[in-house]
Amino acid sequence: MNTTDISTFFYPRGVVLVGARRTPGFGFGVPMMFKEKGWDDRLYLVNPKGGEMHGMHVYKRVSEVPDALDLAIVIVPAPSVPGVLEELGSKGIRHVIIESAGFAETGDKGRVLQDEVKRILLKHGMRAIGPNCVGIVNTDNSFTTTETIEEAFTPGNVAIIAQSGVFGNILLDKLHLRGVFISKAVTLGNRIDVNEIEMLDYFHQDKATRLVMMYLEGAADGKRLTDALSKISIDKPVLVLKSGRTPQGMAATVSHTGSLSGEDSLYAGMFVQTGVTRVESLDELVEFTGVFASQPLPKGPRLGIVTGSGSMGALATDTAITSGLEVPPPSLSVVDEIKKSAPEWMNVKNPLDVGPSGLFKEALSAMVKDPEIDMVMAILTFPHKIFREFLTIGIDMQDMYGHIDAIGKLSPDKPLVVCVVGHDEFSSYISESAGPDIPVLHSPEMTVKALAALWRYSQWKKKILG
Repeated sequence: MNTTDISTFFYPRGVVLVGARRTPGFGFGVPMMFKEKGWDDRLYLVNPKGGEMHGMHVYKRVSEVPDALDLAIVIVPAPSVPGVLEELGSKGIRHVIIESAGFAETGDKGRVLQDEVKRILLKHGMRAIGPNCVGIVNTDNSFTTTETIEEAFTPGNVAIIAQSGVFGNILLDKLHLRGVFISKAVTLGNRIDVNEIEMLDYFHQDKATRLVMMYLEGAADGKRLTDALSKISIDKPVLVLKSGRTPQGMAATVSHTGSLSGEDSLYAGMFVQTGVTRVESLDELVEFTGVFASQPLPKGPRLGIVTGSGSMGALATDTAITSGLEVPPPSLSVVDEIKKSAPEWMNVKNPLDVGPSGLFKEALSAMVKDPEIDMVMAILTFPHKIFREFLTIGIDMQDMYGHIDAIGKLSPDKPLVVCVVGHDEFSSYISESAGPDIPVLHSPEMTVKALAALWRYSQWKKKILG
């Protein structure tokens, strides 16, 4: 793969948008997005009616736009796409994002049209993303080919590969709420040319990307995908949400992006072989990504649990054991340290239930420093009425729970994850205390599963590297 072929999609010199429109609909908001992000001086709009749109000049034909362009965004009705591509090819534009739908995902007629599009691309030596997608987002230079909320442009270390355009947009709307921010995102649609394999290779080399999250409906090439995943997984974790697990789901992928899913057991085997973390739901994909993006790999399977609720500790313990983790007793030094201040009713064990003792930060600090614990989860619960009353009278809850980000720095090579069970206002308060480097989840089971997945990836990587 020539990485320049892919890089141009994320770092174009100039862009032409064919199919800009004046009324709400596909092609209406993208020019405004370009203008908002400071790209309007490198954007050229094309619409047969010409005139002006969003304060920018509109050209009637592709042939009229200046020559210093290397990327085109096409948002015209599917039957018009071949003609537009011929114009772009004759103009010398070699990179195109086809956002139009109505191709192989619609049936035989659409497949014939898609084959014609592919023929034109090959004729002119053009690279294409799509069709049936919304293109890309690059937080490094604030470049996007789709309408994206401002919060999603905070630069991060997570790359997104999604076959579904809408799925990609949903992730961008959701991730920042979990403290996860992206480096780049690409939605591939029907994968007429650029596919997930090339994108994995590109993100493997991308210095801004620490891990990759994928939504996959089917593989363009099973062997090449296996090779690409094996290479990138050694250096960067890959989390995959794969649809089409059932015959009905497989049929849905065909009508969505024209993908043939294949037998799910084959994908399951591929993911295990290549060190990929397969998740079961959108929530898992988001929550696991937050943990993988921020935490170091654990050196062992021993989980320490500090909780203010015995029931939550029990739920976490059950999930830990069934997920292949261990919940060993804390070391004697930790027991002795906590017992100095602990009331008689408090059992110093693991899970460490501090109850109303007021010793949460002391217990959490001790567990984080315990050399016989490899990873730690803190479960925070608090009655919301009392929480509001405390805030009203000026009680700082950090006196009770401590500065969690600072506690995490006591053992920076050890994963620390927070689980908050309770009102959203309390969760937001704790998230601020935790800071950007400590993920906050909202279910003890989900938190443990994320840590168990991190441990499995660590084991796979150690085995591969010897």
